[in-house]
Amino acid sequence: MVVEPNSGKYGITIACVLLFGKDNTIMSVLPQYKTDAIFRVENLDRYDNRDVVITNLLDSYERLMEFGKKHLNDLFVLDGIQSISARDRILREIISNILCHRDYSSKYPAKFVIEKGQMYTENSNLSHGIGNLDIKTFSPFPKNPTISKIFREIGLADELGSGMRNTNKYTVLYSEEEPIFSEGDIFRTIIPLKNIATVKVGGDKPPIKTADKKYTDTIRRNSSICRLS
Repeated sequence: MVVEPNSGKYGITIACVLLFGKDNTIMSVLPQYKTDAIFRVENLDRYDNRDVVITNLLDSYERLMEFGKKHLNDLFVLDGIQSISARDRILREIISNILCHRDYSSKYPAKFVIEKGQMYTENSNLSHGIGNLDIKTFSPFPKNPTISKIFREIGLADELGSGMRNTNKYTVLYSEEEPIFSEGDIFRTIIPLKNIATVKVGGDKPPIKTADKKYTDTIRRNSSICRLS
C-alpha cells in the first residue's frame, strides 16, 4: 500500500497488482503483460505446445515451472555425491528471473522457449550495458526490488546475483556446457540442452478398443465375476 502525497488516499502499486491481482485487474493496468511459453522440437514452423500466461506472477511461476517440467526430462545428475534435479533448479532460476527483472512498461512479451538443443528466455530490460555477461565480473542491479523481495521471502528466488551463478552451475551439470547471459534492451538467457533432454520417453497408453472397454466395465461393475489374470 502507498499513500498519495497530495490527497492522502491509500492505493496499491503496480507490483502489488502483478503479484496478487486477478487476471482482469492485471489486464486493465498492463494490457501488454504476458509470458509466452513455447515448446518447439518437432513442428519447427510453429510449435508443438504453447501456453500464453497472463495471470499474476505467483501463479505464472507455477505454470511456467510445470510447462518446463512437462517438456524437459529430469536427467540423472550428481552434485558431489548427492543426486539432485538440476532441471528443476535451472527452471527455478530462469523463470524467477524473467518474472522479477523484466521491464513491465515495455510491450515486448517475455518468452520461455524450449527447442531441440537449447532452451532460452527473453524479456524486456532496462539495460546497464550491452553484450554477454561474465559471471565472474558482472555487477547485479535490482530491476524490480519489491517483486524480487517477495520472491525471496517465499523461497522462489535467492539474493541478487546468485541466480546467474546457480544457473551456470546447474547448466554445466545438466548439459555439460555453460549458459549464455546477454544484456541489452532484451535480456536473453540461453541454456544449451543435450538431445536426450527433450526426447519423449515412453508414450501414451494405446487406446482401449470399444469392445474391450465394454467387457472391462462390465467386470468392474459385477463383483461376482472372477478375474483370471
